[in-house]
Amino acid sequence: MMTLPCDPLSDLPGVPIPQVDQGGSGVDIWWWSYGPGTDWNTISLALVTDERARAANFHFEKDARAFMAGRYLQRSVLSFYTAVPIADLDIVAGLHGKPALAGQSDGIAFNLSNTEGFAAFAISRDAKVLGIDVEALTTAIEPETASLFCSAAESEMLSVLRGPARQARLLSYWTLKESYLKATGTGLTATPVRLNIRLDRRMNAIRMDKVPSGDDVLWHHRLFLAPSGHLIAVSAQSGGEELLFRQRELANLV
Repeated sequence: MMTLPCDPLSDLPGVPIPQVDQGGSGVDIWWWSYGPGTDWNTISLALVTDERARAANFHFEKDARAFMAGRYLQRSVLSFYTAVPIADLDIVAGLHGKPALAGQSDGIAFNLSNTEGFAAFAISRDAKVLGIDVEALTTAIEPETASLFCSAAESEMLSVLRGPARQARLLSYWTLKESYLKATGTGLTATPVRLNIRLDRRMNAIRMDKVPSGDDVLWHHRLFLAPSGHLIAVSAQSGGEELLFRQRELANLV
């Protein structure tokens, strides 16, 4: 990953405990690397009836646990930021399924991503919209799949790369585009191939060209590497000011 503008998640400043700092412009990334010792009965009881029902409908247990872990992380962090009990949070699905707090009036933007063994949640009072995506570094993306979301310029860049370097760059394209599309609320109903990502390791910069273009200056795109070996992409739109990124592991909440 050294050839990419990707920072270790652990290098970010920590979210202050016990109170969240109200000042500054920032995005907080909460993450949970859960393992075999997780008490899933306790996790399930913290969810609402609809979430438990959805978890029960998964065919594979690993998928049900990934879903429950993500929803538990989301409820725990939102409760921490809003002082609303976990069970009383009214989380609704907006257009294309993007979650939001019903009747939200305090301008909190948030987004969730989860995969087997790992969940990540981004939250901000300063970003207008926010998206996050996480994938294990071992995730393999087939060439046929890559052709569906890579732009012509990205495909040309990939053509000169081989092995781990190619896979790392391909995974960065995927997670960054997913985070952006989740932030805008369109998900993959939009056309990822119309987004072109430019990665500059020397300047530690990420740029995303969009078709149609227009608001590039308002967007912040970042890549982080979690200690668990997961790549995290975050896309946030602000008023143009710099955003401070912070992190904290869920286990450190209590």
